[in-house]
Amino acid sequence: MHFFGLVNLVFMFLSMHILLLKTGLCNDNEEMLPRIGIVGAGLGGTSCAFYLRQLLGSKATIDIFEASKVGGRTAVIKINGQKFEAGGSVIHNQNKYMVDFAEKFNKKRLSRSDGIFGLYSNGDIVFETSRWTAVTLSKLLWRYGLDAYKIHDWTKNFLSKKFNRIYEFQDGGMAFTTVEDMLRAMGDELLNMTHFSLKDVLLDIGVSEKFIDELAQGVMRNNYAQSTGVHGLVGAVSLIGAEPGLWSVENGNKEISEALLQESKANFIEANVKTVTLYKDELGTGSISYEVDYENQNEKSESTETREYDIVILAAPLEGTKFKIAFADFPGPMPPFSQKFHTTVAMFVLGKVNTTTFHLDNPDDFPADLFTSQPDSFFNSIGKLSPVDTAQPEHAYEPGQAVWKTFLNKNPNQEEISSLFESREDLRLVDWLAYPEYAPNMKLPPFQLYDRLYYINAIESAASAMEMAVIGSRNVALLAYNQWFGHFDKIDEIHLQTPSADNKNSEL
Repeated sequence: MHFFGLVNLVFMFLSMHILLLKTGLCNDNEEMLPRIGIVGAGLGGTSCAFYLRQLLGSKATIDIFEASKVGGRTAVIKINGQKFEAGGSVIHNQNKYMVDFAEKFNKKRLSRSDGIFGLYSNGDIVFETSRWTAVTLSKLLWRYGLDAYKIHDWTKNFLSKKFNRIYEFQDGGMAFTTVEDMLRAMGDELLNMTHFSLKDVLLDIGVSEKFIDELAQGVMRNNYAQSTGVHGLVGAVSLIGAEPGLWSVENGNKEISEALLQESKANFIEANVKTVTLYKDELGTGSISYEVDYENQNEKSESTETREYDIVILAAPLEGTKFKIAFADFPGPMPPFSQKFHTTVAMFVLGKVNTTTFHLDNPDDFPADLFTSQPDSFFNSIGKLSPVDTAQPEHAYEPGQAVWKTFLNKNPNQEEISSLFESREDLRLVDWLAYPEYAPNMKLPPFQLYDRLYYINAIESAASAMEMAVIGSRNVALLAYNQWFGHFDKIDEIHLQTPSADNKNSEL
């Protein structure tokens, strides 16, 4: 063989071997695996660690930092000796990832009873469902015509089919660098919905203003503490979540995060991340790394420690939180966007509702869930809670007494509390930076903030829910993996068709 031909053959062999190492076919070589730091052990952070472990194998270094409790915005509160959901409380049967996790980890479902629903406006309960389905349907037809059917048909035959494309993209290893690219791949209509208010979107499909200003407004105030002025996509996701078939996990939805963390075998660090610093190779190779400075939460001293990573994944809101992260030595502002989060107050009361305020003869006549539609109402909703554990209450409830959760936009004063509850034995207030402030044409943040620096919570600009957090986390896991191993053909390929026959026949 000619000398140069032999050299070329050797070079090709070495190149192929290096490629095999980096594509994971030789994943046992730990030098080719990235060191990954994840900030936040909520559902987004723990599920991202879970997916990364699946992609990278057992020898990859994955650290996950958490300054508070595992589970993030999925949390429980203990009242009268029993546990109740305090944060993300319901899962829908269409939430593929959450359903899969519950089955994988053998978590028992607690079905949410479809009790009486009421709508409160101008000092009265203006609409109420019945224990009998036929009566409820008659009431809906009488007050809203076919609007409820139009919403159901639209979410089932249009929205869900478009939305479900993301699962097929992710099963195929596809990832997206921005929320905008992800939505465009799922269908231009979904992206367009972020440019218009929910009210405009519903009017466009023929829903009446009465339905929008009453029921749709009530749902939005309960789910997002906002109005039908939010952009259409988050509003549509909210309406899907108001349909029957809701459930939660026994002992709290936080158990999913705890199981994901354990399954990922990530190194859990109970610490408050203070600074993420960018380091560039001084030799000019273009190589970068990150230093993460953190304070341990389980130690009395407040000494700062440092760890170095090839990849950093942010799995918590970057603005408005008490755990503020600083960014050092980046060439431009970081983060390169503003994403304002909305504070919601959840008030938990063990007591009896005020029958005088709601014009009721008996507290037992109060609906299991009451939504408000008036924009100036000081509370958004009141719902009767069921415990998520099997523990017995510390003492039996009196007639008309229950544990209630009330959503508000700010802490209530004593007069407001008394107007809702005529008696109470226990009262707790929990405030959350629960979701972004939504508006048409709002900026959709990117999943990638800088080279190998990722932001899971960008997905919340489209919609905020437990399932959305997991969609965002799997996208970031795939994006980091594809970029590290050079699978650029699996990034932002927005024109690919999904294999589903239904999706192939859908208009794009």
